[in-house]
Amino acid sequence: MKAINLPPDSSGNPLPSRVRRPSRLYTLLGGNGSGKSLFMHEIAKLNKADAYTVSAVTGGMPATVTGSLSNLMAVLSLEEEKVRFNFLKTTWEETFPGNKIDIINGKARIRNRSGKDSIGIRNLSRGEKAALYYLAATILAPEEALILVDSPTLFLHPTAVGILWDRIERIRSDCRFVYDTYDANFASGQARRTAIWIKDYSASDHSWRYQIISDGELPDDVFLQMMGSRRPILFTEGDVSHSIDMRLYSVVFPEFTVKPLGSCDKVIESTRTMQSLKSMHRIESYGLVDRDRRSDQEVEYLRAKNILVPEVAEIENIFLSPGVVQTMAEIRGRNPKKVLKSVRQEVMHKFEEMLENQALQHTRHRMKRDVERKIDARFTCITALELHIKSLIKKLKPRETYDHILAEFRKMARGGDYEGVLRVFNHKPMFTSSGVAKSLGFSNIDDYVTGVIATMKHHDDDAERLRQEIRKLFS
Repeated sequence: MKAINLPPDSSGNPLPSRVRRPSRLYTLLGGNGSGKSLFMHEIAKLNKADAYTVSAVTGGMPATVTGSLSNLMAVLSLEEEKVRFNFLKTTWEETFPGNKIDIINGKARIRNRSGKDSIGIRNLSRGEKAALYYLAATILAPEEALILVDSPTLFLHPTAVGILWDRIERIRSDCRFVYDTYDANFASGQARRTAIWIKDYSASDHSWRYQIISDGELPDDVFLQMMGSRRPILFTEGDVSHSIDMRLYSVVFPEFTVKPLGSCDKVIESTRTMQSLKSMHRIESYGLVDRDRRSDQEVEYLRAKNILVPEVAEIENIFLSPGVVQTMAEIRGRNPKKVLKSVRQEVMHKFEEMLENQALQHTRHRMKRDVERKIDARFTCITALELHIKSLIKKLKPRETYDHILAEFRKMARGGDYEGVLRVFNHKPMFTSSGVAKSLGFSNIDDYVTGVIATMKHHDDDAERLRQEIRKLFS
């Protein structure tokens, strides 16, 4: 595969060698006025023999898309283009489950899941027209083309974006893609793409200063410059490459730009900072952290500060919640009640085995919090501090706290309070030992997680049902 030709970097920094090696996927990033669109045009000039531009804007969206799309579909309806039309048909029907597309009397006709009254492309929604345009245009691209995509998320529903472009990239595996986007979710959620950060443009000498981002994660300064989309921001724990957080929450909350920050402390602090500066940037910002071993009072305090906290102890427990397990069972043709019963038995059994350990860990968390709070008091001398520390054991009452928590946990175990257990049970190995993956027909727990997330990437009723079941845990 050919290497892409890029403009020289005006700052004088040499380009990383990886850019000169074959690479299929590039994403151009940059704020308003950085010269990103001009940079795309320059790439087209430098790769003139291979460049093939796909744009929902210059393609006539939305006012005259029917004409542009009609021309593309007219080509695909030709008998000699049957193979390529079949690629389009398969991808369209996978992206919009329940919808069918066929060529009838030389024209494209679409039927929805009811199967009644097929319609022409003129009557599609704006998002459906955009998706069909992107599909038809890329499928008709020449072999081994460098496909330049302007605003790949434009007009598309957030849940359809990832699945559509993933499938287009697979179909046109012979081609290279360059995406020009302001959508931070699209950019930061695709770690396999080479990102090119356009910092600024000099009109006087027609040159750019830019940087290749090769680790799959957007630096904070890039991320902040991309907030021109004005979508609300959701700060989460974890990272882009290895944690579940980014993958899950970007499809559960598609209306947000999701930004993983690592630790819960950084999420809380970043949310607080963004809220305090709201008068300057006018961007709504929220945080999302695991419940962990926080008390109800701590949770309510965080929620009042725009920090979302789920009704489960940790993110893995979301995948064990009744709504998610039963919905996935229905989707996969399993008996929902039977699957949930099996998973529930395993989780409750493990919780009963670990009652004392779990109560101890919760007690430790509360003691740590209370000690930090009480030590923050002002003291006039070291003797006063020493006396205060010696008195803490009586003030904190760790044994009394432990006995109270243990009694609560035993009550949950005896009463079969499964949802209560998920709210307090922090034990990551339990996710695997629950047997949920096997019960739902997945080979392992990673495949189960991927299956849940992949389901929500579809633009259909199953995706919305599953999404709402997870969102209930935050209400």
